Amino acid sequence: MATLRNLTRPGTIFCRVFRQIKRESNLDKTAVLACYPTIPCFSHDDICLTQQRCLFQLPKLPGTSTNKRKDYSERRLLGYSMEQMYEIVADVEKYTEFVPWCTQSTVFNSKPGSFKCKMEVGFPPLSEKYTSCVTVAKPNLVKSECTDGRLFNHLLTIWQFSPGVPDIPNTCVLDFSVSFEFRHALHSQLSAVFFDTVVKEMVNSFLKRAKQKFGAPSIRAQKPKVLIYNS
Repeated sequence: MATLRNLTRPGTIFCRVFRQIKRESNLDKTAVLACYPTIPCFSHDDICLTQQRCLFQLPKLPGTSTNKRKDYSERRLLGYSMEQMYEIVADVEKYTEFVPWCTQSTVFNSKPGSFKCKMEVGFPPLSEKYTSCVTVAKPNLVKSECTDGRLFNHLLTIWQFSPGVPDIPNTCVLDFSVSFEFRHALHSQLSAVFFDTVVKEMVNSFLKRAKQKFGAPSIRAQKPKVLIYNS
């Protein structure tokens, strides 16, 4: 057995999280750790938890804010057609090949215009599974919403594609948005650590995939216009 003291040694994710918790709560490390029970020491294999149980059953820390919703939305002109980008975004089962931190993506219950997907995301040493309902409308929309509610109180990702430059066929305008709120206290602290990185890498990972599959973009890379950034 190992306590959270072992997991908060310098250089670990938990160390960074606890520094943030301490800043928000004005508690010293001893007081913060006192709020947590002893937990099992997980191996690499068994740290991937099932949907039926939460990573940790955490009490609310005094003076900390939890379940904070985070929102991001951007618009940008892409050097690929709507059909090309839709093909990549809608192919959810291939996400493990190129989407950061996606370690599992299995499609099931497919119907015209929608399907469900079991997803697993990993931020070492943590890994969590959840189920999403994906709505598609070729070539304009891919919308994914978390439905099981064990990891997230709320998770919604929307990709919308519209025509780009009239005289350049392989272009489109992307409206991308992601909104999420973790259910538990420690997850909420982790979201603050990873939110900026996820936002910065998400769209770019799909653009890199498009380049691998369809070749170089038809126009130079364009900077996104950030519409909402609530971190």
